Amino acid sequence: MLVVKSNTLKDAVIKSVLNEYDVKSNEMSKDELTYGTEIIEPVYDPFLLEKLREMSGTHDSCITVKAEDAIFSGKKFVSESNDIPEQIRNLLDDFDFDEELESFLEDYETFGYAGLEFLRDNEMNFVGINHISSLYLRMCRDKERVVQKIGAKEVYFKLYNPKDNRFLNKENGLWDYDINSETLANDIVWFNKKSSESKVYGKPRYLSELPAIITDEAIIDYQKGYFKSHGVPNYIITITGNLESEDENYTADDFEADLENEFKSISNEPGTALCVVIPSDENNVNVNVHKIGEERKEGSFLDLSKKVTDRIYRVHRVPKERVGDSDASGIASNRTEALLKNYSKSTVAIIQRRIANLVNKAILKSEFESDVKIEFLPANFEGEDTQLDRLIKLLQNGALTLGEFINRLPEKYLLEMEESDIYFDKRFMNNQSLDVVLFGNVPMDAEGKLESLINDLDEDMNY
Repeated sequence: MLVVKSNTLKDAVIKSVLNEYDVKSNEMSKDELTYGTEIIEPVYDPFLLEKLREMSGTHDSCITVKAEDAIFSGKKFVSESNDIPEQIRNLLDDFDFDEELESFLEDYETFGYAGLEFLRDNEMNFVGINHISSLYLRMCRDKERVVQKIGAKEVYFKLYNPKDNRFLNKENGLWDYDINSETLANDIVWFNKKSSESKVYGKPRYLSELPAIITDEAIIDYQKGYFKSHGVPNYIITITGNLESEDENYTADDFEADLENEFKSISNEPGTALCVVIPSDENNVNVNVHKIGEERKEGSFLDLSKKVTDRIYRVHRVPKERVGDSDASGIASNRTEALLKNYSKSTVAIIQRRIANLVNKAILKSEFESDVKIEFLPANFEGEDTQLDRLIKLLQNGALTLGEFINRLPEKYLLEMEESDIYFDKRFMNNQSLDVVLFGNVPMDAEGKLESLINDLDEDMNY
């Protein structure tokens, strides 16, 4: 029996992809990145977790937009004294500060943990932050040091603890040994998700949908193979019988090779029929065609692809509309608006509270000893015109004070009102101050009223 076969089908769709992309750290075989015995090994290999982002564009986009929406939606400062030191405002309002936080947050979502380096001047005063790739960071077993290793070079960091006055040598990881401006280790804040599997490294939430993330790439590979070969084999052709040829050296293997070559040549012209003349003994050759699958393969894979991407969106709690993948009639549709509002209030808001808590405790309270607190503004997906119209209506109906109205205007207006301003708490209704609406068209003239009362009293006394 001769069987003509095709190699179009990719291994990724016919074998267990989970075995190929095991994310457990014990599968790691990078000798140059061996940290030794003084570190705690991550439960999941960071290098393979990073690879997952390269494998699935949907997965990568979800992590990116969550970080962007949480950090770049804007921020405000809150203080009981209403006094925001210029040093704090300049530091935390700087775009570089936001970019470092965004990178830090992407690592936090990707690996389940992240590190943020504190930068200081020669007087040990806090001057800024620096994101360090979590890919190369490992916690030491004493849980007081963190080490970064790239190739053969190691750099140690002191785990941030304001109560610990020791100094760490960044080159050898020893405490209070050979310390100078060149060897002094910087502090690093360690941030990780809560997990029963690892108290140090945490566990990324998306791992529950690991099969979907991997299948996302498998589908793409399959479809690339489909279009490269201009089709997917749906049939097996079997030929039985004796072949007869004038050339005695022409064997059945030669015939199979010729037939495969014919299939390769017509694959460049989809829809072309193939006719093969077979030299044989009379009535002694049978050609059979066996159907091996449904002809609707491409449509099936499109359906599968949609289900896979939906699972990835769901595990990240990101609506597909946020990354431009929507079947809705437009960004202003009621369904889309409701989904984006819920995303802003739940997914993004939770991340913002965690990051704000980190900045408030570790930087504002510990480093600056200030009562100032930072709050990230809700992610807003409305068009600026729609947002402005709604703010004006709220102001005119007394729902917002003048200060709240001004401070919620889009950034392009460059307007801000301090809470100490006497007009900050003023409310309006129908374009009039609310106290005028409540107490009359003309505000009370207290001085004139008093003078009138005195005159009336004088007249009564004269009588």
